[in-house]
Amino acid sequence: MVDPMDLPDERELLAAELALGVLEGDALAAANRRLLTDTAFAEEVEAWRERLAGMALDVPDETPPDELWSRIERAIDGVAPAPVVDLVPRRQLRRWQFGTAAAGAVAAALAVMLVIPRSEPVAPAPTQVAAQPAIVAQLRGEGEGPFVAVRYDPATAQLRLVAQDMGDDPRVPELWIIPEDGIPRSLGVIRPAGDTQLVVAAGHRSMIHDGATLAITMEPRATAPHPAPTGPRVAAGKIFGI
Repeated sequence: MVDPMDLPDERELLAAELALGVLEGDALAAANRRLLTDTAFAEEVEAWRERLAGMALDVPDETPPDELWSRIERAIDGVAPAPVVDLVPRRQLRRWQFGTAAAGAVAAALAVMLVIPRSEPVAPAPTQVAAQPAIVAQLRGEGEGPFVAVRYDPATAQLRLVAQDMGDDPRVPELWIIPEDGIPRSLGVIRPAGDTQLVVAAGHRSMIHDGATLAITMEPRATAPHPAPTGPRVAAGKIFGI
């Protein structure tokens, strides 16, 4: 059976929702994990981000009138709450939420893109390369702390992380690998939100394997990277292969 989220229209919708920032909770975490493993989905998200950035540049800055909030509050106060009836299928509800959040211009762009077929570029013939298992990890903080999805490619030593917003902090998140000896080694500074890509130093690559721990601490920006962690740990998780 085909997963509904693998259908082109559904994948396009999810990519647009992630680019717009309207996903929350488990849906956001699942989309971030898919961003690391699904190349076609990652390309869709990047295309949407570029499209939305262009739209934002076309919109002139305008200061709202002083009485706008008062008018909104009066309008809200005058509307009685409607009864909630759970008759809308989950996917239709997400489509309605997406259309509302995207507003007119973005909704129109989505409609045009779904109706008009796009010409797909011809991909070059794949080069035969010995496959190596990907290495992934999910780093979580305590309680409602941050979530960071991690994917490491042993063939290229590329480490990719997608982080939820870690909040305002003058310090920067620093990533550590903790192998069997228990001594943390810095892998570098990452962004507090969004996508980060790092190349792991040759001396640390053998440490990235099943069972090792990745951790993130908040460290002073000016002196990073550090020989050892000094700030609080905000997220950690075990590495496993897929």
